[in-house]
Amino acid sequence: MAVQHFKYQKTLAGFSIDYDPAKAFYIKHRPFIFQVSLGEMDLEDAFWVELGPEYVNFGLGDFLDIAFPRSKRQQSKIRSMLDVKENPDLTDMYDALLEIFAEWRDGKCSLNFFINQGPEIKPADRLDGHLGLMRSPEHQVAETAVFDLVIDQNLDVLDYLTTAGYIKNKQTSIEFMQANILMYFLEKHNYKLSVAPIDDIDRKLSSIASKLQSVNLITASDTEPIFEISEEGRQAIGRTIAETESYIDQYDVFKDVYHDAASGAIEFDTGRGQDLRVQVYEFEELDPVRVIFLLRLYDGSFDEDLATWRESIHSDEFFGEVLSPITNGVRIDEDMIESVIEAGYNFAEVRLDTAAEIESQEELLRRIERK
Repeated sequence: MAVQHFKYQKTLAGFSIDYDPAKAFYIKHRPFIFQVSLGEMDLEDAFWVELGPEYVNFGLGDFLDIAFPRSKRQQSKIRSMLDVKENPDLTDMYDALLEIFAEWRDGKCSLNFFINQGPEIKPADRLDGHLGLMRSPEHQVAETAVFDLVIDQNLDVLDYLTTAGYIKNKQTSIEFMQANILMYFLEKHNYKLSVAPIDDIDRKLSSIASKLQSVNLITASDTEPIFEISEEGRQAIGRTIAETESYIDQYDVFKDVYHDAASGAIEFDTGRGQDLRVQVYEFEELDPVRVIFLLRLYDGSFDEDLATWRESIHSDEFFGEVLSPITNGVRIDEDMIESVIEAGYNFAEVRLDTAAEIESQEELLRRIERK
């Protein structure tokens, strides 16, 4: 008989854990241990809870809806079962898992499920067909059924943004970002990209460069065989900078908003507020993908990738990280955001008037001092 090679073969010090559904089936009428770990996480760091035997008859999908529900009331029921005396971190671990399942249900990531020392398991598969056995003379744990689940979380921000309607065409959006990043490194960091590169990494940049050259944003240098920003390219960069600065001038006030839904109080620049800019962009019918990307380009975020930008520019995961503020952005009730925006514009106007008044007074003092 061929030896089966399962994806995860985790062990736990002081315990024996064996995937043995046939033997575990005979003790499925007893309470069992539900254990969850992520990817290559050690079992010492795994979440676990003891559950009653009634749960083993569920399919995985239905069981996960019970164990990690959206309902606060149902979450409280699971929390009450956690043995926090044995492991005080179980509550925090449960919260982290709830967040992962919330992202999964919202389409922000995909999840694949595996049994430790066993096969991949699908949402329709019943738990009682995938139980293992846990024993530990050292910890005085008798033979106990265990459902030892390992979760692979796969984040694909671009796919989520496309599905959610933020991105109309994924490839077009990627090409827009690639073009701007290449121009950024050509212009700001004076990167010398050969018009006929030999280096494999630079050869992969050639397709991006060709598109930029076709619309006259870059051109071959007259003095050496490299690309350089054209006059039209410099004008385009100038327009992009002006556009980005307009976003900063108008919307930076919303990066620190403290609001109290109960009292209706709204404050800005307190140091204890929330960044609501993404929600404001959406309310103002701006394109958050374009705005966030240009802000990251403007603030020098890409300088952190000086050593790897030529590889990163071809990575969906890299661009997903660039645009992650859209998926991670804080959002408040829709009926509150309009009040926040109105208050923010008023606050910014008063601050601008105050700054203008101070500047006027300082200019007057300078004139007096010169006399």
